[in-house]
Amino acid sequence: MRFLIEPQAETRFRVGLSLTYDDRSRRDRALAFGDMVNLLPPVREYTPIANPYLPGTALRKDSPLFFGREELFDFIAEHAGAQRQRNVLMLVGQRRTGKTSVLLRLEEYLPPSIVPVYIDCQSLGVSPGMPALLQEFAWHIADTLSTRGLDCPVADSARWQDDPASAFHREFLPSVRRLLPPEATLLLVFDEFEAFESMVADGILPRTFFPYMRHLMQHSTGLGFVFVGTRRLEEMSADYWSVLFNVALYRKIDFLSEAAAIRLICEPVAPHIVYDDLALDKILRVTAGHPYFLQLVCYTLVKQANQQKTGYVTISDVNVALDEMLRLGEVHFAYLWQRSSHAERALLAAAAHLSDRNEPLHPETFIDYLQPYSIELDPTEMTEALGSLVARDIMREVTEEGKALYELRIGLVGLWVARNKSLSRLHAHLES
Repeated sequence: MRFLIEPQAETRFRVGLSLTYDDRSRRDRALAFGDMVNLLPPVREYTPIANPYLPGTALRKDSPLFFGREELFDFIAEHAGAQRQRNVLMLVGQRRTGKTSVLLRLEEYLPPSIVPVYIDCQSLGVSPGMPALLQEFAWHIADTLSTRGLDCPVADSARWQDDPASAFHREFLPSVRRLLPPEATLLLVFDEFEAFESMVADGILPRTFFPYMRHLMQHSTGLGFVFVGTRRLEEMSADYWSVLFNVALYRKIDFLSEAAAIRLICEPVAPHIVYDDLALDKILRVTAGHPYFLQLVCYTLVKQANQQKTGYVTISDVNVALDEMLRLGEVHFAYLWQRSSHAERALLAAAAHLSDRNEPLHPETFIDYLQPYSIELDPTEMTEALGSLVARDIMREVTEEGKALYELRIGLVGLWVARNKSLSRLHAHLES
């Protein structure tokens, strides 16, 4: 709804509104709203800008789109130093929450005494066996040291074939230590570390790889380890448990804080594009600060602003752009849906279609809503499904009067599910 106001004030004025409406609960519901309205200066000449946002792409070291994560950098710096007894950190975050973007900037944010060596585990295993893997570790370390003006030769392949463990632990690492100051810590950062489990399962690496890694963790001086991935320790195989259990310190890589999210929205496009407060609030509600969805929303809004030749974004602009946001993010939404069990899909669909209530939902509400569709979940199945959706950051658990209630955490996910997944089709698929 739009209406015209012609204020007499020059800078700001207070508005008070009373809204009466009917909904499915009852008639003549009343809502009072009041706020201070700040008047902007006359619209300046429009200036088109290059869209700075890159949804789905890891942010490189020189990217102007990186904000926040100070607490995570402080955690790594505190626990990765040479004086710490524990030298193994485990960082876990959901897909596209900016894990790689954080790792690529460690050198910039950590103290000079910590030398991070970034290793993308998905690039390993091209050549099978421990000799090729440990030589690859050595090359990553040597390349990192070369950026600091330090030359650390890596032996040829024949030396690694003879005795790879000895070549790495007794020859190469000591040569690295001699190049670094005594107080320095060489920090091996393994991105997508679950790939090691797949390499062992596929026979690319021997099962002795895990005990060897534990040996390095326990008996290496000035050497630290950071394992970064999507799976929590309790979801991993017994081999990973034996390596990391009671050794690693755990930290979750969560979404951006509200302050960091607002900076990501506003600063890269200032002063050419300005967001009003309601637009910012809407963006935060539909993204929950998820880095990928924030980039997706901002990319869409900047594109729309350029097309409309406007430098001011309102909540109406955000609402208009939602359809394109859902289309652009289709692959990621479908990925979240495909990873969900039947029970999780049913609960997710119910939560999406009940989202107009704007309140957390009791488990019994899900049961009542699913019953007309002949979808029945036993209490254990429902508890496990809700727990999984919360662990995957799709839903959020809130406690009211001692009761656990649930709500969608990311509004865009609920919008996509509500538009694309019906409970009747879900029931029909189950029957077939």
